[in-house]
Amino acid sequence: MNFRMPKCNQDQRRGFRVAVTALVLAMWGLSCVAERDEPLLSDGVVATVGSFEISDRHFTNQLKRFYLRTGQAVNLNEEVRLGVLDARIERYAIVEYAREQGWDREPDALYNRALIERKVLMEAYQRHFIHDLVQVTESHEREVFRRYNTTLRASHLFAETRREADSLYNLLQNGATFDSLAPSVFRDPELASSGGDLGYFSLDEMDIAFEEQAYSMQPGQISAPVKTSRGYSIIKLTEVAAAPMLTETEFARRRSSLRQVARAQQEELATRADIRQVTSAMDWNEAGIDVLWELISENSSLYQAHNPELNELPLPVDDGARDVVLARYQGFRFTVGDFLTEAYYTTPARRAQASGFDQFREQLEGMVYRSYALGLINNYPSLDRAFIQGSIEETFYGYLFERFEGYIDQQVRVDEAQVRAAFDSYPEEFASPLHLEVAEMVFTSESTAERVAERLRQGASFEEQLQEYGAPVESKRRQGYIGNLPVTEFGAIGPALRDVQAGEYAGPFQIAEDYYLVLRVLGRTESRALSFREAEPQVRDYVFRTRRQQQRTAKITELKSRYNAYVDLQRLNTLSFEL
Repeated sequence: MNFRMPKCNQDQRRGFRVAVTALVLAMWGLSCVAERDEPLLSDGVVATVGSFEISDRHFTNQLKRFYLRTGQAVNLNEEVRLGVLDARIERYAIVEYAREQGWDREPDALYNRALIERKVLMEAYQRHFIHDLVQVTESHEREVFRRYNTTLRASHLFAETRREADSLYNLLQNGATFDSLAPSVFRDPELASSGGDLGYFSLDEMDIAFEEQAYSMQPGQISAPVKTSRGYSIIKLTEVAAAPMLTETEFARRRSSLRQVARAQQEELATRADIRQVTSAMDWNEAGIDVLWELISENSSLYQAHNPELNELPLPVDDGARDVVLARYQGFRFTVGDFLTEAYYTTPARRAQASGFDQFREQLEGMVYRSYALGLINNYPSLDRAFIQGSIEETFYGYLFERFEGYIDQQVRVDEAQVRAAFDSYPEEFASPLHLEVAEMVFTSESTAERVAERLRQGASFEEQLQEYGAPVESKRRQGYIGNLPVTEFGAIGPALRDVQAGEYAGPFQIAEDYYLVLRVLGRTESRALSFREAEPQVRDYVFRTRRQQQRTAKITELKSRYNAYVDLQRLNTLSFEL
């Protein structure tokens, strides 16, 4: 549920307030890091913990990110600054502990670090060889504006491979229809019975290649197969609904955000174009690829295996075959030995998708492209290697952070007596909350949301308004239905829903910028007290979370002390920067 937001229940009793307070203190660490009787740190450093120094620049970047994440609505006072800084201190204290425990040297850790290194380098390749060359023009911005104000309806036929897609397209060319082909294409009964109808969609709701094709078509047209991130789609455009008037004032008001969307789209399109250009220009050893596929077919379990203690896929390849070249391009060579390495660094889940030769061939093309790109970026003379190394380290610290969280989970023990005691102390806190069965309608315009909400209250059809004005295609496919949910899961808008009766509407609510929500209450189940047996899973979860937070807070406090966490409060409060 993308509109749920956490909210503290002001009516909770002392036991719950203690848990919330502990959580807040652990997050901010206000009692764990204090100024000590030590000299000021070296220039440009605001805090240290263990071997880590947190620079002024590092801290201000984190503070800016926090400020943006909170909607720019928080006062960046001393308490907030210290909280943001303490989050970094906590992170690095955990990294020091992970190193001390040897977690960073475990086989899984080394494998994940290698994956991270490849990911960071691929991002650098895209940035230097593709994205830096992208030019976003006013016409791109205006096209995004047009799509933002235009809703399409389309059907599609999906295929995993180009061969399957071409076969479907040939059938269509010879008189077959979407309705006749969809039952054999889709497992989803709704798509199968509707001829692949996707309902209505707009900007950024579909794969970018799908969107590009659909917005270039006229109603009734059928496209050739379109390569998307999941496979291939043949698109039939059925309806176009455009806003009646697009004003220059509205375009100017949204231009900054339109440019961001346009850039993201053009960069993604350029990346896919680069993949197509490189792989299509390759000189492929088709005979060698056929032999390799035979080997994989005979050893499918080895192809899908994962052993982090190795450094390549354990397929039975003769030494002489390792040097067989599978692809060439402008001096670049990709051998069977290279394949064993690249396949190893392709996730087992991804490898398992190669149920036939066509799927394997597409996987192989992706591996060859990645090897080619990594070779280019590793030899790029202007590569900022210090920045790359820093990105790898910071991302790997995230892995160690998660490893620590798993370690804390393993330390928590909850027995029956603790669960029973918690329930006996506060049985009313474990009551079944009010549940609402609801359907949603999402809008990207406040004026449209208000207009539709008024129409609904005057008796307009929810289904018709949803299909004409609602935003996400998935929401329309399920008629806006969300489910039967406790009112507590609706976050900040929960209190406004408590008195809404079945058949009534609530909203519109602004959930985020350009995101407005109207809810239709289909039914409600009132709150009631639970027996211990009914409440036991909930109580056990509460006890676990409470004890986990206590143990985590104690461990973090210990680690900050062990690794001499220190903050220069004077420097912290005198730092100035532009938001």
